[in-house]
Amino acid sequence: MKAYTSISNGQHFCTTTKRIKVLKVVGEAVGQLVLDNSTCINAIKIDRVKAFLLKSSDSLFDNKIVKEGIIRKEVFYVDPENRLRFLSEDIPFMLTVDLPGFKPNAFTEVQNHLLDIEVDYLLTPAKQCIPGCLHQKIVAHILVKASEWTQLDVVTNVELYPKVSYAAKRCSCY
Repeated sequence: MKAYTSISNGQHFCTTTKRIKVLKVVGEAVGQLVLDNSTCINAIKIDRVKAFLLKSSDSLFDNKIVKEGIIRKEVFYVDPENRLRFLSEDIPFMLTVDLPGFKPNAFTEVQNHLLDIEVDYLLTPAKQCIPGCLHQKIVAHILVKASEWTQLDVVTNVELYPKVSYAAKRCSCY
C-alpha cells in the first residue's frame, strides 16, 4: 500500500507499507512453584536429583492464568548393595499467575518459559530391610507471557521528493 504526504516546507514523501500479523504481549509475570514431596526409596546415598517441566496446560481467566502440569523428577541413588540405581517420578502441580487487566479472547496465546528449577533433598538412609525416605522440596520459576494476534501496518520504504521551484527548473536547462 502506498501513501503520499506533504509536509510544511513543501516537500512530499511516499511511504510503502505492508500489513503483517504479529503477537503483541498483553501481560507477563513470573510465577513461583513450590512442591514438597516424600518418596520411600531403598537408598543409602543420593548421587543426584534432577527435575524438569514435563508438560503443562493453561486455563485463562480475567486478570489471571492458571497453569497445571507435571514436574518429572529423576533420582540417581546407591542401593544397600552399592549399585547405582535410577528412579523417575511425576509430580502434578497447579500454579496461579496474576495479570492485572488481562482479558482472554479467541486471539490469545500463552507462552511458558521455565527460568530455573532447583531441588533440595534430605535422605533418611535405608537400614537392613527398612527402606529409606527421600524428602524433597522443588522450587521453580516460570515466566508466563500472554499475547494476542494482531495486524500492524509496517513502513517498508520511504521516498522523499524535494520542492522544485520554477527558477530551479529554468536554470537546470543550461
